[in-house]
Amino acid sequence: MLRRRTKPLVAAKPNGPLWIAEELFRDDRALLVDDDAVAPLSGDNHLSTALVDYLLQRSLQPTDLQDTTLVGSANSLHFFHQVNAKIATAPSDPNVAKSVENIRQRCSHYKDNKFEFLSPFCIDHHFVAVKIVFDLRSPDIFHEVSVYDSLIKGGRRNNSVHRNSPPAKYLRSFQQFIANFCLFGNPKCEVLLANPDHIVEKAVYRSCPMQQNGFDCGLFAFGCVLHLLKGLDVSADIFNQQHISKLRESLHAVFTVTDIGSDVPNPRELLSSLFLSSFFPLQSEKDCHDDVFLRLLQDLPNNDNDIDAAPDVPDKGPPIELDVVPLHPRLGADPQPEPTRHRDNYFTTQFIEVPKEFEDMSKVDLAIDDYEESSGVRLVIARSRGAGSRLYFCASHTGCCFRAKFGRERGTLPIIYKQELSNPFHCGEPVPPKTNGRAPKKRVRDKLEESVDHVIEVKDSTPVPKDVMKAAANIQSVRASYNQAYRAIGRAVENGPREKQQASFGLIMSYLKHFQLRNEDSTVKAESDADQRLRRLGICPGIMRRSLQHVRPVLSLDGAHLLSKWKGTLYIASVQTACSNIYPVSFAIMKDGEDAEGWKWFLELLVEAIPLLKMQHPDNRCRFCYFTVISDRQKGLIQALQQVFPDNHHCFCSVHIARNVEKEVGKKVAKHVHALSATFSKRESDELMAKINAISARGKKYLEGISANQWRSTAWVDDPTLPPRFGIVTTNMSESVNSMVGDARDGSWLECTNDIVRKMMNRICSLREENYGREGVVDKVAEILENRWKNCSNFQVREVVKGGSQFDVFRPSRGASLPETNRLLYVREQTCECGKWQEHGVPCIDAVAYYRLFETQTLQYIMDNHVSEHYKYETVNELLKENIVPVSLDILDQDGVTLPPNCTKRSSGRPRKKRIRKRSRFAHDPDKSPIVCSRCKKRGHNVKTCVAREQLEKQHPAELDLS
Repeated sequence: MLRRRTKPLVAAKPNGPLWIAEELFRDDRALLVDDDAVAPLSGDNHLSTALVDYLLQRSLQPTDLQDTTLVGSANSLHFFHQVNAKIATAPSDPNVAKSVENIRQRCSHYKDNKFEFLSPFCIDHHFVAVKIVFDLRSPDIFHEVSVYDSLIKGGRRNNSVHRNSPPAKYLRSFQQFIANFCLFGNPKCEVLLANPDHIVEKAVYRSCPMQQNGFDCGLFAFGCVLHLLKGLDVSADIFNQQHISKLRESLHAVFTVTDIGSDVPNPRELLSSLFLSSFFPLQSEKDCHDDVFLRLLQDLPNNDNDIDAAPDVPDKGPPIELDVVPLHPRLGADPQPEPTRHRDNYFTTQFIEVPKEFEDMSKVDLAIDDYEESSGVRLVIARSRGAGSRLYFCASHTGCCFRAKFGRERGTLPIIYKQELSNPFHCGEPVPPKTNGRAPKKRVRDKLEESVDHVIEVKDSTPVPKDVMKAAANIQSVRASYNQAYRAIGRAVENGPREKQQASFGLIMSYLKHFQLRNEDSTVKAESDADQRLRRLGICPGIMRRSLQHVRPVLSLDGAHLLSKWKGTLYIASVQTACSNIYPVSFAIMKDGEDAEGWKWFLELLVEAIPLLKMQHPDNRCRFCYFTVISDRQKGLIQALQQVFPDNHHCFCSVHIARNVEKEVGKKVAKHVHALSATFSKRESDELMAKINAISARGKKYLEGISANQWRSTAWVDDPTLPPRFGIVTTNMSESVNSMVGDARDGSWLECTNDIVRKMMNRICSLREENYGREGVVDKVAEILENRWKNCSNFQVREVVKGGSQFDVFRPSRGASLPETNRLLYVREQTCECGKWQEHGVPCIDAVAYYRLFETQTLQYIMDNHVSEHYKYETVNELLKENIVPVSLDILDQDGVTLPPNCTKRSSGRPRKKRIRKRSRFAHDPDKSPIVCSRCKKRGHNVKTCVAREQLEKQHPAELDLS
């Protein structure tokens, strides 16, 4: 594991200007290393940034560098992060703001010349060398951005640096430093900050020597920077692993010498540039002069880890040749390195150092794709056993020993990397490139199923490969060939959702049987035609027989269309709890659309399952049954209700009436319909009808044609025999239930049934948790009563007949909108001329005034004794005591008889979902596109879709001209 330093490299700042990334060679003080930095030289260990910085400073003298050459520390990324972070805190901290201003003054001279920045930086436990040539005076700031990575072979056809790779993170930090401190106040600063990847887009991997063991990346990066500083070109064969290994051994021998005399200087203090350069062939060709360190090295005894003796060093003359370092091929030598294994650092960092757990193999594939993109190594699946085990081999080297095993531990669910069955090392020669530079195929076998499913959902006809190719490009950004899409369709047809859904109809009878066994008193029905094709099914859980005693007795009915291949209609019934929460009661699925026959079948199921629906009303004044039914005025439903529920009052939804009015006479009339339905005041009702008549006489006639006792609240004031609706004048609860089960409507009938049952069960569980431990009146009603208690303090209550139950309540004026008025209150019957008391079961403001001013009762007493049980938490808790027991689909048996319904007619109109848009053939390779942007001169887009244009338009909208 790399040891990173968090302190600066030197104790004192340079006297001159602040050099980028704590530059090494312009500093006043020499760096020193301690035993902790030297210890990694022994064994297979990564080097520390301190040791790499020390070697860099010893390899050159400040006089060897040009004024325009900058050398960054191996820990420069930490420096960039520190100073960039000051920008965010500077506005709130004066000390930080002063430090930022000081850094900007010291960096101001970088705008006056062209500079070359070199650094062997460390990121994500790996050393990489970088060379950046920049000129802040030029319109194109970065002239060259070269990355030398000893694990990535440069010079490839696609050698660009990926935006998510570790070098890209370093380059972005460097660009942010340049923008914040060197270009502050310059328009170029905003350009760099707006596009953090500007420098990454120019970065390329250059060819450099490749390491073979996985832990010498620090010395390889040091070697690349050393050659660049001396003006030498870096190539793949400029030095090799053997040179670096001998350098490592010699450094360890020098640093671990302990038996030296008092008159012999410490070798660490005399480590020379000549000694370090002698391990690199091209640099060892240069003339050498008398070197104190090499003379001293001859006299030093070896330590316990013996290495070859240091070579004899002539006083002057021929180049030094260390026999422990093989010569470069250009010098006449012919070294034959033995095949070696090298650790895959990218793989180690991603999968071994931080163990990960994956839900399934698709997540493993995504992680492998990220690894391949960042490392350049291609892995292939060698063996796959089901959905829980997979073995990967390396396809980038011939005869490579790399193995990566993923699977589950016994008795566990997550998929993990099995280190004991894997080998994270590579060996062998690189695989030769494909013909004409063609890249290997990408794995898409397990990535096209989502695209095939999307095409199947959108298109009613059989999917074709072209559709799958377009869907894969749009949805998953996967470029699939025609044959790959064709094979994916074949697998989908064999094991796809349509075939599974078709087979699921044979499981429905088994599902209904298990549901009835697990839920006592449940009512389930299913009907098939003569060909055993399922026509309809219905379910009403047994708990509804008892639970519906504790809800507001208003049953909302509605239907919705199913969206699967077999279509169908979903019939559903729902009610409201005491807390005004929706509570689904029962549902049915039928082949045909909403009609009288279907509704009659569903209503008969409800009557059989819940006898309470036809129970007489406990209030003897009501001439209808206990439950009121509200609907959207669907014609078939109206006919079915007259046959099955003749003694139950039937109400109409005011929203659906308003929509019908809008179709007939327009929105101006429709906006008054809901208020007309909700008001109990005849005076207000007459005013609304007058407004409607003034707008459209035909609209008034249409509304008067609808029976008032089925939708207008004034009818409840005139006719006390009508059962209360508890303020429910719309079918919003049904619309909410349709939305709740919306996802279930996309699946087959079995999937839809199972999803709705589970949603009903989860609904009860969530409501139970929400209301657990609560008592008394529900919060919403308690708040209403508190407001009424406050507002009735100045009311006047007079007893009409002495000892009677009639009282006159006078309301004084409260502004122009609320003039003075009076209401007659019947306390024994709990009714009021305002209509709200008998409608909701909660004392209206006149009743609260009576109890407060005449009976002198407290608000708490009113809540405890005069509020209907339909608004108390105790009622909710009784309702939610029982729950539905779901059925697992894994225990179902095929009956071998039931078939899906016939559905051969295609729906009219365009497909119900978003169409598959055509993908340009240049979408994956915009550089080959014939379209050239007239603003940025890049291919693949035009001026209307140019990002640079959008940024310019935001900054200078007046200067933009598209003519």
